[in-house]
Amino acid sequence: MNRRRFAQLFGAGAAYLATRPQLSLGGVAPRLSASTRSAAAVVRLSSNENPYGPSPMAVKAMTDAFNLAWRYPDEQADSLIETLAKINGVEREQILLGDGSGEILKLCAAAFTGPMSNTRRDSVALATPTRGGALRAFTPGRGKMVVADPTFEAIANHANISGAEVVKVPLTSSFAHDLAKMAAAANEGLIYICNPNNPTASITPKNELRNFIASTPPSTMILVDEAYYHYADSADYESVIPLVKNYPNLIVARTFSKIYGMAGLRCGY
Repeated sequence: MNRRRFAQLFGAGAAYLATRPQLSLGGVAPRLSASTRSAAAVVRLSSNENPYGPSPMAVKAMTDAFNLAWRYPDEQADSLIETLAKINGVEREQILLGDGSGEILKLCAAAFTGPMSNTRRDSVALATPTRGGALRAFTPGRGKMVVADPTFEAIANHANISGAEVVKVPLTSSFAHDLAKMAAAANEGLIYICNPNNPTASITPKNELRNFIASTPPSTMILVDEAYYHYADSADYESVIPLVKNYPNLIVARTFSKIYGMAGLRCGY
């Protein structure tokens, strides 16, 4: 989506909001009593929620599944992982389901950022998962969290909890990630790239990002957040999922919250 189109949509939304005083552009959404109005009457633009909600087919599938609400979702999780692996052209062991992609970000911050320490570099054996695929062993690492400024803030907060140093690198004049400065700031740890970026709705060009991934040392993890992948229509944008098979230090996060309108279901991978 280009800036002109965004401005047109924003203007239309602002005009609509002017006729609906109970709606707000930012801040904390008011708590709504069921006896006064439906929560669906509020458009929370600050959360980038999809007001259209899930497709009718998705709603029917969810409704049909209610009768199995008493059962743990082992088989269903395996089926979803299998489907996602086929769609994205990766192995099923490379798919990890999360409580929204937000949980994936939280896990990455916990696993790959924190105070630098050389006291332990041995691989840690992991228990066999009860559902879905997972790594059989994990080598913990610590280091800085490098993020753009501005970008989605949650992962920086998670890194702070891990005791990691958070380095914020300003976006370029074209609102792309300044990949050269981010690489220079990293020392193992994790580099977070939100592409398309939230909240600027801007992209980092595909060739720049591809070269950056190829040149980053394997000891530094890269997390590319593609929550808004489906909204990007620039020829200079592409997903980096195909690169996962060649770069073990690359992680890509996706969500069902945005284009699919399922934010309340908390499903990501």
